[in-house]
Amino acid sequence: MTSAAAAGADGPAMPGPLVTMARTLRHALRAEPSMGLLAMVLAVLAVVPGALLAVWLKLAVDGVTQHERALVITGAAGVAGSAIAVWLLRLASSRVTRRFRMKVAVALESYVADLQASVDTIEHQERPEYLDRLAVLRESVYQLDHMLLALIDTISSVACLALTVAVLMTVSPWMVLLVLFAVPTVLVSSWRSGAVRAAEEAAAPSQRRYRHFFALGTTAGPAKELRVTGNQRDVAAGWDESWRAWYKVMARTQWAGGLWQAAAWGVFALGYAAAVYWTVDGLHASAGNVVLVVTAGGRLGQYVAMTVGEVDFVRLWLDACRRLGWLENYAAVHRGSGDRAAPERLREGISFEDVGFCYPGTDTAVLHEISLALPAGSVVALVGENGAGKSTLVKLLCGFYRPSAGRILVDGTDLARIAPQQWRARLSGAFQDFARLEFAAGSSVGLGDLDFLDDSAAVTAAVGRAGAADVIDGLSGGLDTQLGASWPDGVDLSFGQWQKLALARGFMRSAPLLTILDEPTAALDAQTEHGLFERYAEEARTSRRDGRITILVSHRFSTVRMADLIVVVGDGRIAELGSHEELMARGGPYAELYTIQASAYR
Repeated sequence: MTSAAAAGADGPAMPGPLVTMARTLRHALRAEPSMGLLAMVLAVLAVVPGALLAVWLKLAVDGVTQHERALVITGAAGVAGSAIAVWLLRLASSRVTRRFRMKVAVALESYVADLQASVDTIEHQERPEYLDRLAVLRESVYQLDHMLLALIDTISSVACLALTVAVLMTVSPWMVLLVLFAVPTVLVSSWRSGAVRAAEEAAAPSQRRYRHFFALGTTAGPAKELRVTGNQRDVAAGWDESWRAWYKVMARTQWAGGLWQAAAWGVFALGYAAAVYWTVDGLHASAGNVVLVVTAGGRLGQYVAMTVGEVDFVRLWLDACRRLGWLENYAAVHRGSGDRAAPERLREGISFEDVGFCYPGTDTAVLHEISLALPAGSVVALVGENGAGKSTLVKLLCGFYRPSAGRILVDGTDLARIAPQQWRARLSGAFQDFARLEFAAGSSVGLGDLDFLDDSAAVTAAVGRAGAADVIDGLSGGLDTQLGASWPDGVDLSFGQWQKLALARGFMRSAPLLTILDEPTAALDAQTEHGLFERYAEEARTSRRDGRITILVSHRFSTVRMADLIVVVGDGRIAELGSHEELMARGGPYAELYTIQASAYR
């Protein structure tokens, strides 16, 4: 197994919390560094007037009991000033933090999207355990901006807590012991947030399943089939069962955390009551100091609750940061680093040398010792039954995965040494699991070659090559028509029409090294598919001087008879290969299946 494949099999470990916190802070603060600093300063200043309220009340009460007018006026002015200052600072802080949060949200969500797009392989989008991690990260990324603000709020809460303790210590230094009674709440909160996150990951498969059932039951695509087959209630039952499985795991953790939290707050309540009693009975403090302890001690409980709550958010944020760090490390490991450029044209062709492949995370080989030569300038057809390994061969050719054994050579150069981005810039084609890009029709096609995105002539030519002119002609605005019924003035297309536009998108590049048509016409009838393949094969032959290789993948044997080389794949091996005439004369699997399929059209 290659080193890349080995790395993909296990995946990078989750990085440490401090490392990932520093990384995420760096990315977040890049969005608006000065605003981030201002948000932190205002958040800290906003808590100071509230923490001093107990001092102003003490002065006012002492002034009343001691008949000192100056103390009463000072206390009253302090209370009024604190109230005004709290309102103004909180208003300014909320405005700044709201704008800062919006900037951070856009920056972090864009960063996560870019990270996923930068991975040259597609393992993270097909492997279940990675999908679970990404599902939790996708949920977390929408909260990363809020969690960053939770860090700011935590700093301000800690500052407020420290200031309140300092105020209490003016009555007696022993008041600092109240902080010890708050320690259990912090410890329990820290444990609880970690337990909740672990439960979320354990329950992620059930969560993905119930969301899948929900999408099946509420979207237009499956609606017709579900009603015809009468399965809508089964889908609803599946959603209910999956949701209950998810909720069972989460509820157990939440209940356990809630009970421990209640016990921890009971410890703090006992400490607070003891502090008030000792102030009155042990210290024989003045009425003003008693009011100070009651007020500040009560607010201390609020500040502890705030701090614990924010620490809980920060813990969740750290966990999200660790997942983000995992994605960063994964992207770094799986980002192509080839030291060779893609050739300008193919002279020899592409060859497989004893290629074997197991999907990462499994021990089951789906390809076995594939040795195959694809000559430059040839039209090659891959045929075989479902699960034979055709699409896996295509994935390896595109560089979406690396072979577990053997190698793929492009004009004698190992494909693993060619920079992935350069190689894919020389590929074109269409796949059976195509994307429905709901943009203007011209853009939906033009995205196949960004250099010619706005070139209507190039787009029209690609539409013609794909046989999709009838689709564009049927749209009221032609290439300017918005696709997708969910958009204003948007129109929906049939599955076959969407597939034709995807095929046109694949034909946007005019001079690729390798063109792959992986069952891109499955929604079309056999005669239409045959006409398209025949026309494109003829076009490919006329441009053989540039060495282009065209791969046609289809279940329909009769549509690929025009190929120069037909490769029959079965059980992950090359069953036989040759031209149509050679294979028919041989009387093997191809001839048998061709005869069976051809008889169906007589």
